[in-house]
Order: sequence, then C-alpha cells, then structure tokens
Amino acid sequence: MEIKKIIYTGMIYNFTKSLQYEKQQTSRADAFYTDVLKATEIKRFNTDSDADMEMQRQDVDVLLIVNEKAYEISEKFRAVDYGDMYLEVYSKYPDKLGWLHTGKPDIIFYFTPLSVYRITHRSLQTFWFELLFPALPNPWFKHFYQSKKSIVSKQLKVGNNTFKINLISAFNFENTHWVTIGISLPFEVLIENGVQIKKYYLPESNYLLL
Repeated sequence: MEIKKIIYTGMIYNFTKSLQYEKQQTSRADAFYTDVLKATEIKRFNTDSDADMEMQRQDVDVLLIVNEKAYEISEKFRAVDYGDMYLEVYSKYPDKLGWLHTGKPDIIFYFTPLSVYRITHRSLQTFWFELLFPALPNPWFKHFYQSKKSIVSKQLKVGNNTFKINLISAFNFENTHWVTIGISLPFEVLIENGVQIKKYYLPESNYLLL
C-alpha cells in the first residue's frame, strides 16, 4: 500500500492576512493573464454590487477574453508552494459546503510565488464528486472542528491508494463560530486521478511581488 506524504510548516492559517495577500496579488495575476496568456480583456468581479457578488458566490473572480473566447476564472493564491492543492470542504462548517459544490468556473488559476497552476474545473469537480468527497469520513470534520486545531494529519484511502493528507481550518474574521475546513493533497495525486493541470514557471523579476 502506497502512502504519500505532505509536509507543512507549523504556521497557523490567518483568514484576514490571507485575504489581504490575495488582494495584493491581483496586479501580478493580471500581468500573467496579459503577458503569458495574451488576454485581450480582463474583467474582475471584485465589488459589492449584486452582480459581482453573484459571480463570487459561483467562485468566479475574473472573466478573461483569450483568442476571442471568454473564460470564467477562479483565482486561488498561496504564499508558499507546497506542491499540493487546498480544497475547501466546508465554507462554513457544518452548514455550507465549499466552492467545489457551488462553483462553476471554467478554469482555476492557482498562484504561488514562482509558479501558476492551471486546473480545469470540470476535471477537478469530477474527481471530487466521484472519488474524493465520498471517501472523506464525516466524523473527521466533527472531531476536527471540536478540537479547535488548525492542522491535523490523516490517512485517506481513495481507490486502491492511501494518502497522508491534512485537514486545515480557518477561523474567519476572528469568529470561532465561522470555521472553514478543507483538505490538501499533492498535485501528482490529482493528475493521477484525471485532473487536468498545467504548470507555468514564472520569472521572479516579472511576477513576484515582494
């Protein structure tokens, strides 16, 4: 039986700092869309208008026009590239499921300091619903929530393989009653299970905002 490991630092997730980091990275993302993808139009849904909020609820942050074709984009930003992807299980535990249940973008762009991962949403959602989500034991989340911990490691069996994953929680807006819970697993596991991923390596001088 194969066991794949994920190694994390001991840093505790901070929702407010994470949100600030994402806002700081939008110009970097726009440069990637223009310079690398050759997008001719970038429309962000980042206001509090009813129309923009509706797009955000569908996990759509940006509309890109590339080669005269429109793409709805979800952006994810991570300050460190761990070689894995964070997947939100509960947006608000236990009542509201995460963005793979509610989202409808065409593409997810997963930004790290020196790389960008392009993930086809449909392929990720297929793996999520057909294999990954059904394999997650529901008691894990209840016990994790009650523990008030930020990170807990688990071994998860998906098909014939067993992976070591992490449960990760975030106490949003310093409100311990609003807890987001997700898991992460290596990109190689996603690829092995049919998720379509392309990695772009970016020059630090052009795309890393310090």
